[in-house]
Amino acid sequence: MPPAVLAWLDYSEADQRRAREIVRMFSQPESRDELGLGQIRDALSDTLFPGTSVLLTRARYLLFVPWFYREGARLRRQGSQLSSWVDTQERRLIGALRNGGDSSGLIGGVVGEQVQNLPSTIYWNSLRRFGILRHDGTPTQIAGLRQASRPLDDTTEFVERSDAVWDPSMPGPPEDFFALTSCDFTLTRDEATWLAERIGQAAPDTLLEFLVGKGSRRPDVAQFAWDDNEVNAAMGQVGDAVNEARRFAAAMHGAALVYNLLLAERAEELGLSQHEGRRDYFTSRLDQWRDEIEEHELREWNLDQLWALVARQGKPVSPATRAFVSHWVSLLRGPSGLDIAGDQTARNLIREREIRQKRGQARLTNDRLMRQWGGASGSGRLNFRWPVVARLLNDIAEGRK
Repeated sequence: MPPAVLAWLDYSEADQRRAREIVRMFSQPESRDELGLGQIRDALSDTLFPGTSVLLTRARYLLFVPWFYREGARLRRQGSQLSSWVDTQERRLIGALRNGGDSSGLIGGVVGEQVQNLPSTIYWNSLRRFGILRHDGTPTQIAGLRQASRPLDDTTEFVERSDAVWDPSMPGPPEDFFALTSCDFTLTRDEATWLAERIGQAAPDTLLEFLVGKGSRRPDVAQFAWDDNEVNAAMGQVGDAVNEARRFAAAMHGAALVYNLLLAERAEELGLSQHEGRRDYFTSRLDQWRDEIEEHELREWNLDQLWALVARQGKPVSPATRAFVSHWVSLLRGPSGLDIAGDQTARNLIREREIRQKRGQARLTNDRLMRQWGGASGSGRLNFRWPVVARLLNDIAEGRK
């Protein structure tokens, strides 16, 4: 059988970005969407942190990419020539960042210049959402546009037209940047201040705007947004969105753990010795989950608020998914409460959900796939991109010191 490959057909930029995120999540067993909750997860993530994705690494890429496009245009490149020139500079950037000694979050840090997904591809939607890129279109389409008008003088400055492709207020690069001998991810004060203002203007009334406006560094101990004291101080619709995300993550974490408990039990039935002890492991994690979750909040939780919030993102949830979530939450409010590890109704609900989602590819009914189980799948609590966002916020906060 030939090796599996991932090829892009004639899909939109948004479709390709979404596919890359799915591939990224499938490489992290704890983050897989085994129960089909991705639409809700993404809507909540976009509500809290619009313009972000799980693929982002460092904030300065939001400047690196437009700097390359503008410099290429200054050199009179356009269309395919500009695309090729930018591609070459992005690959050279990998070595420059390595020389600068700043490899954390380096795109291409492992494979070097042969990397397939370059920063311009990964950050394109963010650049558009934050208004740094002021036109719709793919990188190829944007390369075909005139990037700037006539030079102001014999320097590299430009007078920007009202239809400029890139935000004309963007800070310029360091003087020797395009030599690409050595650079790093450290934002200058002007760069960090500009990014903070740009993001705040582009994402009003969101947790992202709230935190970038605070300007402080996010604590490393905060595994989830709601572990951050400043996040918990958010009021109004921002605070409401955080609470919806926290409740959803807490409630559905139990469903994910029950799913993995069922897999562990099935592994025992099949005599898969490599998974010995996994049943006890997930039983223990369910006990911890039961002790952590705040039952009274689930009893008071109005799911209509969740569905309204998701609908505002333009990502309608299927009736089957809504029914699954509603049924699960009702079980948590029922006679068995949070002690659901042995609740047959809860077990049947999870089993039927996987079968409905995956049909013949459901592990609980497909012994071949069960034998390929890695021991944990989708068992982590949803974090709504917090680790990624926290690092971006810290880059900006440190630059503004």
